[in-house]
Parts: sequence; structure tokens; C-alpha cells
Amino acid sequence: MARVLNHSETSFLGVKFIVGAFAAYVLYRCAHIRLARRGMTFVLGVYVALMLVHTATGCAALGWQGPLVVLGYFGGIPGAFLGLLS
Repeated sequence: MARVLNHSETSFLGVKFIVGAFAAYVLYRCAHIRLARRGMTFVLGVYVALMLVHTATGCAALGWQGPLVVLGYFGGIPGAFLGLLS
């Protein structure tokens, strides 16, 4: 993708859209398969998490640090939980 981004931003967005659309189409066509349904749930979860990170990054770029503090707090929860177990 870095090579495509070096070419142009428009081609990068086009390739990114095509890859996402192809993945959605394959998962839709295989919706009758249990693994595909679970895969779609996983992919949507990752997508939502990625959108939260993008939102926090955008807010930080605009000078608002609040979302980064919240993400840092939630990002530290797994480490704190593992610390409790050890």
C-alpha cells in the first residue's frame, strides 16, 4: 500500500476501497458458512476499534487531547489485568 500511496492519494483510496469491497462481497456471499459469519463479526469489531483510533488521532491533530487520554486509559486495561494475574 505504501507504493500505491507514493503514486497518488486517489489511487490509494481507490485500491483501499476495492480491497474492502471485495472482502465484504466474499463474506456476504459466504454468509451461510458459520466461519464467514464469525469472520464478519471479527472484522466489524476491528473496524470499529480502528475508527475510534482514527477519531482520537484526528482530534489530537486538531489540538484536543481528550480522546487520546481516554484511549490511553482503555489501552492500559489489558496490562493492568495481566498484572493482577501475575
